[in-house]
Amino acid sequence: MLTTKARMLFNHLFSLQLFIIWALGTYGSWLTNATEMLLPIFLGLFLWVLLIFVGYKTQQTTSHSRFYWFGLLQLIVCWTIFPLFKSIRYGLYQWSFDDILYNLDKFLWFGKSLPEWAISLQSGWLSEFLSFCYFSFYFLIIGSALFFFFSRNNMLAKNYFFGLMLMYFLGFIGYFSIPAAGPYSAFPSDFNYPVYSGVMTLFLTDLVDKGITGMDVFPSLHTGITLYIVGFFYFSGYRKIAYCLSPILIGLTLATVYLHYHYGIDVIVGALLASLVLYITCKNNKVEYGTHL
Repeated sequence: MLTTKARMLFNHLFSLQLFIIWALGTYGSWLTNATEMLLPIFLGLFLWVLLIFVGYKTQQTTSHSRFYWFGLLQLIVCWTIFPLFKSIRYGLYQWSFDDILYNLDKFLWFGKSLPEWAISLQSGWLSEFLSFCYFSFYFLIIGSALFFFFSRNNMLAKNYFFGLMLMYFLGFIGYFSIPAAGPYSAFPSDFNYPVYSGVMTLFLTDLVDKGITGMDVFPSLHTGITLYIVGFFYFSGYRKIAYCLSPILIGLTLATVYLHYHYGIDVIVGALLASLVLYITCKNNKVEYGTHL
């Protein structure tokens, strides 16, 4: 079982990582004159200061009630600062790992990258369904976070939020170390995009185009976090919920390569990352919380 000191150390490291993203993103925004980043810059700083304050107060009390707010606050700060990766990529980075990831993917999948193999599966109804699955990612995070927040089970919520933030922490290290834009952005001549002109697919395309940072491909956190959430439900005893979410997990994982957002290697590393975090957070959990669900 993770000790209190280990959790506190991680929270400090994660807060430091978020501040580094904010600082570099602010500098990159200044270099590129990215005025659209003013909101994440100022709101992100305010929320980060609030995060530090709440974290400090949490350490000074024996009450665990503050932790629920702290876990949600970490998620909110993370999402608020995340867009600044775009300024980091275009203001400070002069290189990309897309060529390496693309060629590595071809080596792993017998001469063609996994997104290229997925082209043969393309159809109208499948594109619409997988676009819906991909779009559901953020609702899955919000829904699961609120579920464990309102469960009022301190240990269960503590493990859930710790694992979720650990996924982001390790994923962000990957973004910094191996920045890449993804197949459709880096190789437009090889991948038709969008893959279909249906309502849901075009809606998702517009949403992704507005939110893409140019360095958020490796590892695939869409795959990893979704697997983590479904796995956490399962190992915590909420197995019926996990079974109900499994089609979304499968569809979303397939969507990452089908829609040309990720290479196959991104998906593999994202899944391995989720498996590691699930082992850390759930290895000592007793299946006793939600067996009726």
